[in-house]
Amino acid sequence: MSQHHDKDEILEQDIDMEGEQEEELYEQQEDIIEEQQEEIIKDEWQIKKLKDLLARVQADHENFKKRTERDKSDTIFFLKTDIFKKILPRLDDLERIIQNTPEDMRSGALYEGIISLQKSLLKDLRTLGVQSFDSKGEAIDPDKHEVMTQIPGEKDMILDEFEKGYMLEKRVLRVAKVVVGSGE
Repeated sequence: MSQHHDKDEILEQDIDMEGEQEEELYEQQEDIIEEQQEEIIKDEWQIKKLKDLLARVQADHENFKKRTERDKSDTIFFLKTDIFKKILPRLDDLERIIQNTPEDMRSGALYEGIISLQKSLLKDLRTLGVQSFDSKGEAIDPDKHEVMTQIPGEKDMILDEFEKGYMLEKRVLRVAKVVVGSGE
């Protein structure tokens, strides 16, 4: 029996050793799993930070593109404005010539040529986005009108124009110089 007992004891020791080894292995695996979970949490946090950064960079890029396009559009507008502001006084001169030409001189080739030149210039300006706007009979708009004088008439209503106003692509290119009613 002693041999049998020794065998049982040896078996128990083996089983105990195996159990201890399994328990150690299990604890090691738990430690590894815990470390991996901590790494996953860190990686997920890093991914979240990178996604946020990417979203901000994309938004900044879109804003930059919009700002660049707006700046380009503004630059082109101001360059055009410079050019057109030099042309408009010549157009005003043609209009004054036409308005002040005596009746007996309105049938000649020179007069017809001046009218043709004015129409051609207006057509060219329209194709480039420049349009005059009418002010007579309208209320004063400080963005579109410069009051030159007042005369008796309906208060703050435009009665006459000294100089036409012009728009370029829905922006005021040149304000109209106007005469308004004083309310008397």
